[in-house]
Amino acid sequence: MRQSERWRGKGENALIRPKFPIRLLVTGILCLGALVASAWFTRPGHGIDCNRLALLTVLATLGAFLMAICFRQMGQHKERASRWFLVACLVMAAVTLFTDFRYVRRYRGLCVEVQQMQMQRSPNK
Repeated sequence: MRQSERWRGKGENALIRPKFPIRLLVTGILCLGALVASAWFTRPGHGIDCNRLALLTVLATLGAFLMAICFRQMGQHKERASRWFLVACLVMAAVTLFTDFRYVRRYRGLCVEVQQMQMQRSPNK
């Protein structure tokens, strides 16, 4: 009996479905968490918080790491549903990496200038 017949069939075999690997679910949760955290920290506000740049750099690195995990798991999982799920995870990780990189690159120079101005104004001890 083929796998597609096993879960499409009638009767007792209709309830048997192939399990979704837990590793894929963990990868998906991590990719979604990184994307939500990235969106939270890059949201528009009243000003620019320069303290977020280090955290966004870490999130961008996490996004690159998750992309590598997705590519590695694509070689292990040959099922079509697993592949599409990994493609969605790959897109989420790539969006995280791209948006965090752009945010840090855009505001890094401004934050460095502000920090230098603050150091010039503070009295030397």
